[in-house]
Amino acid sequence: MVNRQAERRVMSNMRLTPTSPGRTGRRHWVIGLALVVVLLIGGGAAVIAWPSSSKPDASLVALQAFARSWSAGKPQDGPLVDPTGVAPAYQAATKGLNAGPPSVTVLTPAFAPASSDGADKSRARVGNLHVRWTLRGGTVFAYDTTAAVVPAADGHGRRVQWSPAVIHPGMRAGDTLIGETVAPPRAAILGAGDSPIVTEQPVVNVGVEPSRVTNLPQLSQQLATLLQIDPAALTARVKAATANAFVDVITLRQADYERLKAQLQPLPGTVFQTGQLPLAPTHDFARAVLGTVGPVTADLIKAHPGRYHVGQQVGLSGIQAQYDQQLAGTEGYRVVLHRAPGSAAADATLLSVAAKPGQPVHTTLDPAIQTAADNALAGQAKPSALVAIRVSTGDVLAVSNGPNGGAYDLALTGQAPPGSTFKIVTTLALLEGGLTPDTPVECAPTITVNGRTFHNAEAESFGLIPFHTDFARSCNTAFVSLAPRLSANSLQNAASSLGIGVPFTLGVSAYAGSVPVTTDPVDKAASAFGQGRVLTSPLAITTATASVARGVRVAPRLVLGSAAPAGVAAPLPAGPINTLRELMREVVTSGTGTALAGVPGLPVYGKTGTAEFGSGPNPPSHAWFTGWQGDIAFGVFVQGGEFGGDTAAPIAARFLTALAAGN
Repeated sequence: MVNRQAERRVMSNMRLTPTSPGRTGRRHWVIGLALVVVLLIGGGAAVIAWPSSSKPDASLVALQAFARSWSAGKPQDGPLVDPTGVAPAYQAATKGLNAGPPSVTVLTPAFAPASSDGADKSRARVGNLHVRWTLRGGTVFAYDTTAAVVPAADGHGRRVQWSPAVIHPGMRAGDTLIGETVAPPRAAILGAGDSPIVTEQPVVNVGVEPSRVTNLPQLSQQLATLLQIDPAALTARVKAATANAFVDVITLRQADYERLKAQLQPLPGTVFQTGQLPLAPTHDFARAVLGTVGPVTADLIKAHPGRYHVGQQVGLSGIQAQYDQQLAGTEGYRVVLHRAPGSAAADATLLSVAAKPGQPVHTTLDPAIQTAADNALAGQAKPSALVAIRVSTGDVLAVSNGPNGGAYDLALTGQAPPGSTFKIVTTLALLEGGLTPDTPVECAPTITVNGRTFHNAEAESFGLIPFHTDFARSCNTAFVSLAPRLSANSLQNAASSLGIGVPFTLGVSAYAGSVPVTTDPVDKAASAFGQGRVLTSPLAITTATASVARGVRVAPRLVLGSAAPAGVAAPLPAGPINTLRELMREVVTSGTGTALAGVPGLPVYGKTGTAEFGSGPNPPSHAWFTGWQGDIAFGVFVQGGEFGGDTAAPIAARFLTALAAGN
């Protein structure tokens, strides 16, 4: 039952009182005492009253406005007692964080409980703020701080009292906040059996300090002679640098520096810094495939915003670049409160986020076999490559690109006509079609197909001889005469069965080759001995050779765990494959590959290749040799090297001889 008497008592206390007319002449009515709400609960009534108006907390208003201005990166725009000098002082104190404006919020409670405007209107109130910076790499630097809020000098409202301690409680005048990245140790690239290949090694950075230079043109020329650099480019960079700058010239392995130290150090203006870099055992050791590490470039920073920053050491090519994030790990971060010069207080670390070390990349490269490959190509003036594959597993054991190969991975990604090494593929197709090793096939000096004349190297002619001799002596015209036996897709199918043209899953870029369907008789004739539109890489030819040796198509692999395992290929036809092996043995014993006849160890099987390219009546030729010994298949390529038997085969012999000596 509603208590009507109580309700009447409440209502009787309410009066509507007219106010005095305002300047506009209007009359306004207000509630005289309070706005009453009556709650009827059961048989009783509860009365809750609010004041007709509430005055905002001036200190809270000022603190919130200051937080908004600071969050916008302009604390000086907030309601400060005196903003003079705040902007430059704030900039100097925080620029070392290399961050945008922080997020600043007012905490709850906003003020220390002991302070009260009502107790003493002149008292400073201590406001509580939460500051959150987002630093490089997404690292969060968050903390609570305080700011004194005092009455304004004019008596209207309140203002925030600025001091360095507002930025961070530990700061004093002249102190700065410095954000520092902590680089983790870069992980190693490992070879077969997890043997270390690329590890941290000492280096010396050779530089020039402009203020110490007495004769810049002379110095640039002297350094160019010693270090094989561009003197004009160095001169320009030194002129553009500040007096005390370290102008990088080159980074040398410690051993290389020691060899040149006596000539470099006396040069006026040269300066040196020591450091560590991930390096392979030697300068040329699988350089193109492993890649290099160096200072991050402007192009990388632009291409990967937020990932790279100035001062980082990053992978610039090869595996180092492709697997940079895995190898580099995750940078740590440290925020240091750096004391003002002359301060008795010590620097303090305010935030420390540990770096996470990189994870190694596991490869199949064998250091001993790679070294043998590099040594076999030493002295080659022309671009060259040597690839080695373990027949039983498909593991790529060596990827060498010669002493002048640079960053271009000719061994894996080069594209060139394979010449007579492709006769391995053609012969497999012919043997599957019924050709026998003893089938007589004419080796004429030339042969013409639909108006196109084909010839043998140096116009050789052996007359009517058994096919196995045509193969051993690499007779082009014999293969052209046999081309009509092939269907349009015979060469493509045979090549695919040996791994040419089948996409590789190495974990790095590689060219598997391309063998077209041949319907035109001229195109088919050229393709039969590795010319025309047929293209391969040294890796692709070596893969085909390994497949012949194994009797099953080999799927090469280099970076372990980078791709799903390849499916099991069907065994190759035993009869033709066994015959093909015998033919490749004859190449070494009595054919064009006799440069390997005396190699120690197990029997060597192989095939030479001379592949014309370019145009003209006497175009230049690439030199090829591919083969296997025991469980190691290999392919050698010399760009513009002319004859495979004269140039590539001796390189293969040096390679196998070195392996035999190492064992």
